[in-house]
Amino acid sequence: MVHITTTKQISWDCVQVTLSMGSSFFIRTCYLQLLPVHEVVVGRELSDEEVDDLVTAGLTFAAEKAAVNYLERAEQSRYLLTIKLKKKEHTEGAISKALDYLEERGFLSDVRYAQAWLRNRSINHTEGRNRLLSGLLAKGINRKIISEVLDEYFESVSQDDVLERAIEKCHRLGKSQEATEKYLLRKGFSYKEIKSKMSKI
Repeated sequence: MVHITTTKQISWDCVQVTLSMGSSFFIRTCYLQLLPVHEVVVGRELSDEEVDDLVTAGLTFAAEKAAVNYLERAEQSRYLLTIKLKKKEHTEGAISKALDYLEERGFLSDVRYAQAWLRNRSINHTEGRNRLLSGLLAKGINRKIISEVLDEYFESVSQDDVLERAIEKCHRLGKSQEATEKYLLRKGFSYKEIKSKMSKI
């Protein structure tokens, strides 16, 4: 029967565990589903189910650390982070538990990601609400979150001013009125907004 040969406390909720079969890995104790935390001790004999529980906890911790590496570089959406971790061959179950943990503790936030994406997007693009909404949907952001973030964004940024800048860009490029309207529609401005603004220019 497999038993625990060594343990090393890394932090209050993180332990390095080595098993008699030679496996050694780190676990976060909250990832254990079956084995009681106080029984993760040297000499503890493990059933097959308990070995699986420890291994799963180890895989989840590995997914968490990989996710944190991405988050340290930039804000991430849960959807895109899941895709990146799957490409690194982390399992779906481990990814889901790890991202739940990071969300609960505020390390991962679709709201913050959406806010950062809008700020970065506005630097080089003049786009209307519809285009921005589509962009965030493509990043896997919940529609309710998108609506709230866009409302907040357009409290500080005038969509009317953005539209005016987009029209001015079309004029500089020598676009006809028809070409300008098509361009603006593609950029996410509504037909009503475009007609209203262009009638005043």
